[in-house]
Amino acid sequence: MISSVAVVRGARRRRKNLRTSVPPEAAVASQAADPSPVGRLAQFFPGATPVRMPVRVTGVSLRGRSLTEQSVVEYATAQEVLFASGLPLEFDDHLRVENADGSLAADATVVAVQYHDGKTAVAARFVEKVNHWIIQP
Repeated sequence: MISSVAVVRGARRRRKNLRTSVPPEAAVASQAADPSPVGRLAQFFPGATPVRMPVRVTGVSLRGRSLTEQSVVEYATAQEVLFASGLPLEFDDHLRVENADGSLAADATVVAVQYHDGKTAVAARFVEKVNHWIIQP
């Protein structure tokens, strides 16, 4: 009879071996399979890298009023940031994206919006090259 401890140890050993044999391509594919709305939008941006950067997003409404919210950049490329938003943003809207320490303060234009179950995923492209950006081309 096999003890339950031996079975657990064997399962752990098999899981450990599986972890070390996962090719990098599979790891990238699993990131692209992120079920969040922003993760789904990121699939359309080759090279989008998962990040977690709190930002303040400021846009301008149709009446010329500034609209601001706190959000988190969930994915980024060398030229784009992808985040969830509650602002009424549409394609080609202009934004200001800033982080708390001031290392990111950039103007951007909305290049993609995806709606899913009442949530909005937004991709915005920087208007100009951002100095000291965390992702380089």
